[in-house]
Amino acid sequence: MFTNAWHIGTFFKIPVKIHWTFLLIIAYVIGYGISEGATVMIIAVAITSVLSLFLCVLLHEFGHALTARRYNVETEDIILLPIGGVARLRNMPDKPIKELVIAIMGPMVNLVIAIILFAVLVLLHGVEYFNTTNLTHIDESSFLSVLPLLLEANIALIIFNMIPSFPMDGGRVLRALLAMKFGKLKATKWASIIGQIICVGFIIYGFTSGQYLLIVIGFFIFASALSEYNAVKIDYKYKDKNVSDAVRNTYTPLIEYNTLEEAKLQIDTVTDNSFLVINLSGQQCGTITRSKIEKEKKQNAAQRISQVMNQNLQSISADSPLIHAYYLLMQGIDLLLVIKGNEIIGIVDQESLQLATVE
Repeated sequence: MFTNAWHIGTFFKIPVKIHWTFLLIIAYVIGYGISEGATVMIIAVAITSVLSLFLCVLLHEFGHALTARRYNVETEDIILLPIGGVARLRNMPDKPIKELVIAIMGPMVNLVIAIILFAVLVLLHGVEYFNTTNLTHIDESSFLSVLPLLLEANIALIIFNMIPSFPMDGGRVLRALLAMKFGKLKATKWASIIGQIICVGFIIYGFTSGQYLLIVIGFFIFASALSEYNAVKIDYKYKDKNVSDAVRNTYTPLIEYNTLEEAKLQIDTVTDNSFLVINLSGQQCGTITRSKIEKEKKQNAAQRISQVMNQNLQSISADSPLIHAYYLLMQGIDLLLVIKGNEIIGIVDQESLQLATVE
């Protein structure tokens, strides 16, 4: 989802990106306006409204990111999507109160924006304006008609984001409050369950009322809640473990010059599933898996290992958190060389990860 986002600038040392599908919203606004016979001015005001709303979403995400920075948590980037924004924090603080503050600061930004907009509208039109005006009505005579619409939108953002379900801010607030008493893992489990129950309500209401967007939102939030719990379970599984706890000091290297037929004979004598490939000088040059050897051998057993091996050879420090090795291996890497000082002391693969985390 995040790979097709365009970089539009860097603010406060945080890259800001916008997903290409954002253009579909602009195209929809223009197309709908034309089909309804709207004037150019109304379409321009509508586009301004959309851009202004996403500016509010961006400020919301900066509320999270800049607060996280105060707790030494950096932000990878901020991505604007048609359904909202995402501040991708590199990690979350261990203390629940810090997560609570980070989560609440996004909606607080929208609250400040709403208060400012309310004050501006009162100064321009008086309090009675809110008794006589449809806030979502677009006045083609002035771009100022964007202001009441933005006021309502920011209030909606506050309410929507405080829904107690992941990935909404309300879900993180709920998790932080529960974690103060039950710990993060159990808190995430219960926050996830509560959020999923709410999502089921969204889905049922969407079906019965014909509001199909609610169904889509319900399924999205339901899946996100489950994903968040699984992610925390993984973090706890590898918590307090380093790569050195999972390193394999003995392993079976394969020579790149050998054929797949020869490789198959060699791997049949061991139980390893991932293999380091070396050249005739004994230098590491790639990796290959048992399944890859068996698959390619069926096509052409005379092929050499060098022709089918994975040349993406990566290393990791023995002192690195084991969770870092997990995420690298999840990207499709066969194994990692483990480095201590300037010396290779072994490898880490999926099997050694599993052995290191067996309770």
